[in-house]
Formats: sequence, structure tokens, C-alpha cells
Amino acid sequence: MPKITDMQIQKNNKTRANVYIDGEFSMALEMLTVMKLGLKIGQDVAEERLAEAVFDSEKSVAFEKAMGYLGRGMKTVKQMRDYLTKKAYSPEVVDYVIRRLKEYRYIDDEEYAKTYVEHNSSTKGERRLKQELVSKGIALSLAEEHSQLDSEQALTDANRLAQKYMRSKPCDVKTLQKLQRYLLSRGYGYDTVNAVLRNYKLDNGTDD
Repeated sequence: MPKITDMQIQKNNKTRANVYIDGEFSMALEMLTVMKLGLKIGQDVAEERLAEAVFDSEKSVAFEKAMGYLGRGMKTVKQMRDYLTKKAYSPEVVDYVIRRLKEYRYIDDEEYAKTYVEHNSSTKGERRLKQELVSKGIALSLAEEHSQLDSEQALTDANRLAQKYMRSKPCDVKTLQKLQRYLLSRGYGYDTVNAVLRNYKLDNGTDD
């Protein structure tokens, strides 16, 4: 049976210890894991217990990493999973962290969708909002549900963006065509965009 022949606290991280099995470096573990599992120098340990120690330690570190990532802003489940996977944590560890974060409601895709739309609906239309939510890992059904905007408010916001875009620009056919492409790129529907353009054409006598 493998034997723990040495344990040394890391110089640059006092919360972790390097564990040596049968005279060779085997793994780095969180000190909390070492204490929780009662690991000691000279102790015989089964392979299963070593695997348990690695999993316990890694899930603790991964959870801390996840919390640091959340400190930069809300994340979707997909964003968190991608982040932890890129950090080379095992699928089992990633699943554990995701499950814990959901339990604590630190990640919630529906809440993310609601908040994202609230913060961006004044400058983006339904189509753009839905595309961006889906690209961030939000389920299509949730993205469609929460990206729906009030049509009058969408028109007001599109008009405001148009006014900003048209500032100091000539109101000619070429510029209005560019305005149309701009508003469409922001995700506003054709009906909303055409209503904005119609007002400019009427105000400037360029309506067909």
C-alpha cells in the first residue's frame, strides 16, 4: 500500500502542501483537505483515499477560482463551465462547482437573462439581445422570453440612437441608408427601423 513519506507546506502558498508518496512527489493538496482526511507522514493510504483527497482539494480550489471569476460580474452556467474547463479541472470537479453555485444562486441563467436585457435594452433591439444571450449560453427559450421588448419603448430607444447617429450628418438618401443598416445591426426589427426612417424622410421632404 502507498505510504505518505513527507508533506511540505508550499513556500508561495501556505494553504497548500506538497505530498510525497513512497519518497516521490505525488500531489499538492489544500491543508484543509489534509486535516479533514487526517493525512499524516508515515501513514499508509489506499489509492482510493488518495483519489478522494485530490478530488476534495481540487473542488475547494476550483470553487475559490469560480468565486473570483464571479467577482468580475454575473456569469452564465456555460461561461462558468468553459472557464473552469480551461483551468484544466476535471469534469467531475466542474460539475460539483456548478452544482454548488446553482444551490447558492451565485449563477442563475434566468436571472442573468433578465439583468442583461435590463442593462442593454436601451441600446439594442430584440434580435440583437436574443443573439447575444444565446451566444453566452442562455437557452433559446429563455433568450426569446426575456428579450421581448415593449414596441413603443423600442421605437423611442431607436429614435434616440438615430438622433445621436445623425448628429452633424446630412439627411440625404445615402446617409439614411447607412442609418438603416446601423439600426438593423443594433437588432431592431424592420418595422421599428422603417418607422424611424419614415420620420426623417417626412421631416426632410424625402419620403417617396
